[in-house]
Amino acid sequence: MAINKNSNVYIIIYTVVMVVIVGSLLAFVATWLKLQQDANVLNEQKVSIMKAFGEADANFDDVVKIGLVTDGALTEVAKDDKAAIQKVFDLLGNRKALSEATAELPIFVLEKDGVSKYVLPIVGKGLWGDIWGYVSLQQTEDNIVITGIVMDHAGETPGLGAEIATEGVQGMFTGKALYDADNNFAVRMQKGGAQNEHQVDAITGGTKTCDGVNAMLATSIGKYESFLRGAEATAETDTEECECTECCADECCTECAEEPIVEPVNVEEE
Repeated sequence: MAINKNSNVYIIIYTVVMVVIVGSLLAFVATWLKLQQDANVLNEQKVSIMKAFGEADANFDDVVKIGLVTDGALTEVAKDDKAAIQKVFDLLGNRKALSEATAELPIFVLEKDGVSKYVLPIVGKGLWGDIWGYVSLQQTEDNIVITGIVMDHAGETPGLGAEIATEGVQGMFTGKALYDADNNFAVRMQKGGAQNEHQVDAITGGTKTCDGVNAMLATSIGKYESFLRGAEATAETDTEECECTECCADECCTECAEEPIVEPVNVEEE
């Protein structure tokens, strides 16, 4: 029996079949592309973190430890805990959730030549949308210093606010100490030019974006302040010399040893 291609039944069946076939193909392609997109996002995150560390040629998985900071304490994420690691990177990709987070704050640690550096994610608002990035910090004897920073934006003005994503602007932050003599957070982009060792030149014509960067740094780094201060104090304690005057077996006894000093007994010769 010949099929009447002009009938309503035929048209409806044909339409349903085509919708199912095309929909299935689109779903398959979307799923396949999602896996590729997620892999690309993860790789981009790791590359940005390594750039902040100043180790762009190193492999993230080989040299970086992932941690979470809660109430000033750092907990390292096991390298074989894939679910916990994925949770960290998912948070990095959710800027709204990251900006609202107050516990289990992601932190990345790189130890090289006996020196520890920490990379923190930073997120804020520019003139037209989100701004974000990563900042690398290192303890010194009396402060915490920026050793690198990577910033990006969603839609800042080209040639103005968008300049925060350039190496020229980011490079100005290197070597800046976070806190001034009164222990106030002092790093900022200063309109009219830097006026002290904590400031960098603001972008001419990009005042609102620079204000956003200042707020982003102060707020994001501020969440980690108790941890950073604790690490700084630990570093200072480790370098202090013992001031006690009596020593035994190359260890200070009167102030540092847990066990009491046992005075030697002199035995007279017969």
